[in-house]
Amino acid sequence: MTIARPDALLLATDLSARSDRAQARALQLARQWQARLVAVVAMSEGSDFSLPNAFRAPDAPADAPPPETPAAYIERLAREAFADADVPVEIRIATGEPGPVAAAIAADTGCGLIVAGTSRSDVAMRMDPGSTLRWLARHATVPVLAVHDRVRGAYRGVVVASDYSAAADAALQLAAAWFDDAANRSLLHGYEIPLTTLALNDGPRAQALAVAQETAAREARAHLAQVLGDAADGWTAVAQSAGPVRLLREHARAHATDLTVIAAHGRSALRDRLIGSVADRLLETVGTDLLVVRPRR
Repeated sequence: MTIARPDALLLATDLSARSDRAQARALQLARQWQARLVAVVAMSEGSDFSLPNAFRAPDAPADAPPPETPAAYIERLAREAFADADVPVEIRIATGEPGPVAAAIAADTGCGLIVAGTSRSDVAMRMDPGSTLRWLARHATVPVLAVHDRVRGAYRGVVVASDYSAAADAALQLAAAWFDDAANRSLLHGYEIPLTTLALNDGPRAQALAVAQETAAREARAHLAQVLGDAADGWTAVAQSAGPVRLLREHARAHATDLTVIAAHGRSALRDRLIGSVADRLLETVGTDLLVVRPRR
C-alpha cells in the first residue's frame, strides 16, 4: 500500500511565542509537501476577554460592546501572524478545549497531520508538553507532531522506534514515505536480556550477551527489509538492550537526530494510558521533535 504525504496539515496554535517553532515547522512541511495549512486557535468558553481592544472611550455607554469581538480580535492576530506565509493558510477560530477542537477540525478539513508546539518550564528547565499535546498524542486519529526544536530546514535525521508490532510497522512505513529525503534514517529496536543470562559468571555472560546482540542486530535488519522492501535502502537497523525511552533518548544524543517516530498502539483504554505514559516521558526527555502515529482504523 502506497502511503501518500498529507495534502493538508493542521497547526494547533495559541499565537504565543511558544507556538513559533511549531508554526515554522508546519509552514516548512506544507511548503515541502505542497500542502495547504489549516491554523486553528481554540478559545476557552470560560475565559475573560481582557485585551487592549476592550478599551472604551470615556463617553461610551457602560453597556457598549468592545470595538471587536474576541473571535474577530484573535482572527486578526492570526492573519497578521501568517501575513508572510508562502503557502495557502486557512484560519479557523473555534470555542472549546484545544485538543478536541483541533482533532475535530482536522477531521472536518481532511488534514493528515496535526502539528503542535511544546514549551519549557523556566523553573524546572525541562519540557512541559501541556494538556493539549498530551490529549492529542493519546486521542487524535491522525499522526501528531510535537515540535521541540528550531527549524533549520527539512528533517535530516529520522529515528523510528519499533517493537516489531503491526502498529510499529505502520509507523515505520509512514516515516519511510513521508521522510524519504532525510539523510539519516534508522529503525531502533530495544530488546531485553533474560535474567538467566545476567546471572551467569563473567565469561559465559559476556559470550551470551555478544550472541544476543548479534542475533538482535540480524533480526532488526531482517525486519527492516521485510517491512519496507526496496524502500529499506538508505535505512539503518539498530538493536540495543534498553527500554524504549532510554534507548531513544541516548540514540538522539549520540547521533544527528531531529525527529523521533513512535507508534501509539491504542487497543484499549489501559493500552492508551501505557502508550500515553511513554509518549509523555519522551516528550519530556527525548530532546527532538516527536511524531506519534496511531493505527489506521
